[in-house]
Amino acid sequence: MKSLFISSTEPRSGKSVVAVGLMKLLQRRVDKLGYIKPIGNAIGNMPDEDVELIRILFKLDCKPEVINPLSIDEARTILSDSGEDELLTKLLRAYDQVCKDKDIVVIEGTDYSGTLSALELDINADISKTLDAPVLMVASGENRTIEEIISQVTVAKESFDEKGCDFIGVIVTKVAEKEHKRITKGLEKEFPKHGITLLGVIPLIDILRSPRLGEIARKLKAKVMYGEEYLHNLAGSPRVAAMSIGNALARFEDGMLLIMPGDREDMILSAMVSRVAVTYPNISGMILCGGLEPHDSVKRLIGGLSGFNIPILQMDDDTFNTTVKVHQMPVSLYAGDEQKINIVFQAMRDHVSRDEVYKLLDLKRAPKTTPLVFLNGLLERARSDKKRIVLPEGDEERTLKAVSRVLADDVADIILLGSEDDIREAANRANAKIDKATIINPVKSDLLEKYGKEYYELRKHKGIDAVHAKDVITDPIYFGTMMVHLNDADGLVSGAVHTTRHTISPAFQIIKTIPNVSLVSSVFFMCLPDRVYVYGDCAVNPHPDASQLADIAISSAQTAKAFGFDPMVAMLSYSTGSSGVGPEVEFVKEATELVRKRAPELKVDGPMQYDAAVSESTARSKMPGSPVAGRANIFIFPDLDAGNMAYKAVQRSSKAIAVGPVLQGLNKPVNDLSRGCLVEDIVYTIAITAIQGQ
Repeated sequence: MKSLFISSTEPRSGKSVVAVGLMKLLQRRVDKLGYIKPIGNAIGNMPDEDVELIRILFKLDCKPEVINPLSIDEARTILSDSGEDELLTKLLRAYDQVCKDKDIVVIEGTDYSGTLSALELDINADISKTLDAPVLMVASGENRTIEEIISQVTVAKESFDEKGCDFIGVIVTKVAEKEHKRITKGLEKEFPKHGITLLGVIPLIDILRSPRLGEIARKLKAKVMYGEEYLHNLAGSPRVAAMSIGNALARFEDGMLLIMPGDREDMILSAMVSRVAVTYPNISGMILCGGLEPHDSVKRLIGGLSGFNIPILQMDDDTFNTTVKVHQMPVSLYAGDEQKINIVFQAMRDHVSRDEVYKLLDLKRAPKTTPLVFLNGLLERARSDKKRIVLPEGDEERTLKAVSRVLADDVADIILLGSEDDIREAANRANAKIDKATIINPVKSDLLEKYGKEYYELRKHKGIDAVHAKDVITDPIYFGTMMVHLNDADGLVSGAVHTTRHTISPAFQIIKTIPNVSLVSSVFFMCLPDRVYVYGDCAVNPHPDASQLADIAISSAQTAKAFGFDPMVAMLSYSTGSSGVGPEVEFVKEATELVRKRAPELKVDGPMQYDAAVSESTARSKMPGSPVAGRANIFIFPDLDAGNMAYKAVQRSSKAIAVGPVLQGLNKPVNDLSRGCLVEDIVYTIAITAIQGQ
């Protein structure tokens, strides 16, 4: 398992404590441990406290802005301005930086403390799905019954399940010490009924709820009047000292933080004296309010005393507002607080099943590639080694909008073919910035003579003469294909306004097929809401025979593998296994056997129906024991009718992005577009073509 997502459903759940403890446990088993908090609580130049804690504690070499790429307010702005895809793309790129060379990355979810709290459960689920990180839930058991804890966790699990996330377990925190055994036994009994693994139940640890006086001073911007060397004192329950001295002293407790007006000199001196009296508990410190200070003579007296070992802070707020702020102030964990850190580590050792945690490291999961991950991966790969892509439809407005995005993102170098005046006029209409593109008019190009001669040499055996060859090359698609053939471009994309035949016929004539490949075929990368499938052949071959269908399957698997898939090939039919008979079924059976002979290493099965290919439950009943059924990611349709109708039905009914058709079998990359393509389809087809050119 590469990553683990720690989430909660509410603020102050103990999530950060669990994250620290879990990092410590994992550190014992893996050499290279990573951490990221995609959306944190960084404010201005101040980093998120959880991020700083883990970065320092585990000596991580990443900068805070890499480990915590966005604050909650920045995330809100991106969501309102650009939408969820833009947000997830930024987080994905940050994650990719963090996870390089790491054995496992711990991802910490949001804190439910900012302007997105109502949306955070869904946002966390989307992040988990995008990063393909299974979810470990942290749930607070403070003041909750067993039934309430179970209800809280099951509701959260349903939200993650709906997004297609893997939910691997829960750690319950802040359970009252006296109830710990009873609640643990109850949860161990009840959680399995809901399909939930209980990894541990951590009792409420009072010291973790108590801030140090120094933390109060920093967070509330209080002035330290006295006792700076004692700011490490733990502040227990804050109390307002408003009574008479006698009544107040009777209510003193160990570790109590006293809050009082700054002119209560009698209370100040009495509280200090109580620190040296063996008959009274030791308070931890005082906060003087209202911007008031004791009289100079009293301050001189305090300054001359020794042995009191307490800090005295001062705030401009009145006593009531100061008390509210202290009560509401979130308590943080700091890397330098060895006492608290050791308590956290001990709590994880004592109350969390280390064996269950270590099992997570060996968890075998089929990787899930979400569309966002796949599409961003295309752009990153194309950007890593830029290629020159020629676009014969230079004045087509969707194409120009796509070019504007490709150039802005530095994905590829672009060559546009056509009249420069027409192209620039169309770009202005489309509000597309194409200044970095190269524009070539084939009719006026210096390359026309050279390309015409080359085409003549390639086609003279077909009876073409030199004059006609030069005339043919003035066609932008023929001209662009010749550019690819002669290495003046690395790939071609066309088809937004031209037919598939017009796009690929020049490639058949000029570029030709790879040796030992019997035919050119195609695949679509079908980017559904939560996964990416490969469909072939949906664009080129109307009625392949069994041998050709086998070649299509093998080529499709090779293409998919080049783009990061672990190929699982389903040979589709209207019948599954041996349940049906007829020439169409026998045809797919024959093609499947040919695939097995030609590519014995490939996981392939068929014939099978689409539902048996994608649904594990259907596969168990229709095709038990199949290595592919229920897990297929490459779907080979028996003919063009079935494939073309299927991809368009899926594309239009599920709002899937269909990237392609991506042609396979040519010596150099030429790719076709659907005439109904969207701008983003063109962008990603350009990226795929550039990768093929690499």
